[in-house]
Amino acid sequence: MKRILIILLTIAFAIPAMAQPEPNKQQQRNQRYQQIQSAKIAFFTAELELTPKEAEEFWPVYNQYWKERETVIRRVQGTLRNVNRSLKGEQAMTESEIKKQLEIYINGSSEEGAIHKDYFVKFMKILPPTKVAKLYVAEEEFRMKMIHQLRGTGGPGTTPDQRQPK
Repeated sequence: MKRILIILLTIAFAIPAMAQPEPNKQQQRNQRYQQIQSAKIAFFTAELELTPKEAEEFWPVYNQYWKERETVIRRVQGTLRNVNRSLKGEQAMTESEIKKQLEIYINGSSEEGAIHKDYFVKFMKILPPTKVAKLYVAEEEFRMKMIHQLRGTGGPGTTPDQRQPK
C-alpha cells in the first residue's frame, strides 16, 4: 500500500513539473545571442583598451556597423540555404531562381566589403590606427574563440586537459 501511495504521489508531483512551459527556441536563441554580445563587448573592451571617451564614441558606431554586417550576412546565408535545399531536393527551384539566389550570394560579398570600407573611415575618426588594427584582430580572435567554444575544443593555447570532451 505504501508503495502505491509513493508512486501516486511521485506521479502527482511529476505531472505539474512536466507541464511547466519550456523556454521556446527563439527565447533560448535570443538569450544566447545576448550572452555572446556581452562577452564580445567585454573581450573588445579589454583588447582595445578604450578610454571612456573612445568607448562612448566607438560603441554606437560599432553596433551600427555590426547590425549592417549582420543583416547582409543573414541574407546571404539564407540564399545559400535556399540553394542547398534545392540541391538536396527539399525545395523546388528553377534554374533562373537558383541563378538569382547565387547572384544575391555573390553580391553580398561586395556589400559586406562596402560596409567594411565605410566603417573603416568612421573608426579611424574615433580611434588611432593601432586601436583600429586591434579591433580587426579582436574580431577574428573572438570569432575563433566562439568557434572553438562551440566545438568544445577550447581553442589555441589550451592544454588537452583544459579542453572539453567532444
